[in-house]
Amino acid sequence: MKLGARLTTHAFSAGAAGISLIVQPLPGSDQLFVIPIQYLLAASLAKERGTSLSKPAWSQVHQLIWGGGALRLMIGLTLGLIPLAGAVTNAITALVTTEYLGHYVDRALDNPDEPPPALSIQDILDSITSLFTTRAR
Repeated sequence: MKLGARLTTHAFSAGAAGISLIVQPLPGSDQLFVIPIQYLLAASLAKERGTSLSKPAWSQVHQLIWGGGALRLMIGLTLGLIPLAGAVTNAITALVTTEYLGHYVDRALDNPDEPPPALSIQDILDSITSLFTTRAR
């Protein structure tokens, strides 16, 4: 991921997390803000490259955004009853799903004819191990 795409993804992720933290007292209300932010992120990353996502890639992007929204809603409804835990969980899930979306869109733009699968167990394992290997160096 190039620096410009990385910074754009981080900025959108921070915005999504901040909004989720602020509107947490109303369960599910963050979806009204986070979902459009995520669509704007996908469009912004494509615009940075001067291209657009293919139809199969957009299909995966829709699944990631709405699947992430459903995941955030379920977590928000379960942990949202705990005041501080609900707010932190909302912010973290908005940040993580937006970051993952940015990385997915960047990879999909690298190979527009055959976009990568949306998420796999191997992706999760690679992400976790890269956190530890990067810090160990």
